[in-house]
Amino acid sequence: MLSFITDLFPAVYAEENHEEAAPVEEEVPAAAEEEEEPEDIKPEIEEACGETSACAPLKHHLEECTRRVQEGAHEDCIEELYHFLHCVNDCAVPKYFSKLA
Repeated sequence: MLSFITDLFPAVYAEENHEEAAPVEEEVPAAAEEEEEPEDIKPEIEEACGETSACAPLKHHLEECTRRVQEGAHEDCIEELYHFLHCVNDCAVPKYFSKLA
């Protein structure tokens, strides 16, 4: 058991100079360096879903709640946020998979 813990959390010495092996750098194939990251479609899809007729009223309620809180109301907007995000996710998930296929 002690070996497992010491493997996870190696000893750290503040005052003594302990030499450690230099980390080994892995070579990255040339093809991987040139490969570009694909564009993240999630933010665009979620923003479009937030503007749909199904989610727009929930977004309005969330914005109104946020305005009241910023003006000093003693409430939170967790319920409004939950309902809005649930609507956005219901709209967005099928679109993610249709774009990936």
